[in-house]
Amino acid sequence: MTVPTPQTAASAAVQLPVALIVAATHGSLGIGRAGTLPWRLPTDMTFFRLVTSAPGESSCQPAVVMGRKSWESIPKKFRPLKNRVNVVLSRTVTDFGSGTHAFSSLAQALSALSRAPPPASTIPPVSSIYIIGGAEIYTEALKHPATSRVILTTVYADEDAVQCDTFLPDFRRTGEWEQKPVADLRRLLCEIKCHEAIDLIPVDGDRVRENGLEYEFTLWEKR
Repeated sequence: MTVPTPQTAASAAVQLPVALIVAATHGSLGIGRAGTLPWRLPTDMTFFRLVTSAPGESSCQPAVVMGRKSWESIPKKFRPLKNRVNVVLSRTVTDFGSGTHAFSSLAQALSALSRAPPPASTIPPVSSIYIIGGAEIYTEALKHPATSRVILTTVYADEDAVQCDTFLPDFRRTGEWEQKPVADLRRLLCEIKCHEAIDLIPVDGDRVRENGLEYEFTLWEKR
């Protein structure tokens, strides 16, 4: 008889797709500076919006899961993020206002989002789950057995110029993750009915060029 480990039990408890979506520098995986983004990349922001709000085959909305600081970094006029179930993690704050759902831990949030909500629940059913920051939440999510994908915008920036002070752990070198061909990313976007995002991916392996930076959209999957 196979005895389930805590890792397999946690993965089995989360039945929905869980993915990180993040932009980071190619070299050090820098993602932030002084609590904000170290660049302005409009096409990447459009890609993020389209992907995280695409319902796929379901009539349900996706959920976006973030830490308190990430929530507070979003301009008030844009929050909660439209067409998404907004989930904020905090050990101390239990109410982030209308249109949000607060949990004290990532594990608690993933478990609650992945099961059918009881009749009295204020949490609607969701189609998928995206982890959108910050660094501590990303780090924890990378270790969670239910996380199967990282949608990574790789930014080819001069590390000294962007001066990031916040970084992702380098999951690329752990051996647990594999970069997939861009065709797989296109196929994934097609599956979730996110055709507008497909149009943002340059053909022939080219990179997006904006505001003095070059970047590309990549897909990593757990082996």
